[in-house]
Amino acid sequence: MSARTILTILATSLLIVGLASLDADAAQRGKARGKTKNGPSFCRSGAGHPVYGRQWCLERGHGLGESTWGHAHVGRVVFGRVPEGQKIESPRLGAREIAEILTGVVLDEIFDKSHHDLDRAQLSGSWRGGSNEGILVLEVLMGGVPVAELTDTDLDGEVDVVLIAGQ
Repeated sequence: MSARTILTILATSLLIVGLASLDADAAQRGKARGKTKNGPSFCRSGAGHPVYGRQWCLERGHGLGESTWGHAHVGRVVFGRVPEGQKIESPRLGAREIAEILTGVVLDEIFDKSHHDLDRAQLSGSWRGGSNEGILVLEVLMGGVPVAELTDTDLDGEVDVVLIAGQ
């Protein structure tokens, strides 16, 4: 065999391997898209996992239906630790409790990034998770509409993930 023939065979082999790799990548992307449509109903609706929140859906490639949520950095937020084995006694929070947990600066950043007008009187929220679940999620609402989700993924008392609606 001539050097030219060997190079042609080698180039053809590399091209075939490269195309097979592209097909595998395309198949993976297709599966991820399929997961978005076939994910659990709580992900498709945009509500997120009932305990682990919206981040759970995003981590698994399910998406959040038609909802647009994005990651954001809003400064340091501290929930405080949930004692081992303790359930959250009052999962619903009013405007006062939300304002106590999230400083004015953090609230301003959340609402700036979510493109909502801040009306502190309409704030509410709810807790999900706890020490038994190994995660703590705070969903922040304004006028009943979810605008942010803050998650302490390792129960160290500090927020690790912030998702903001409309990003």
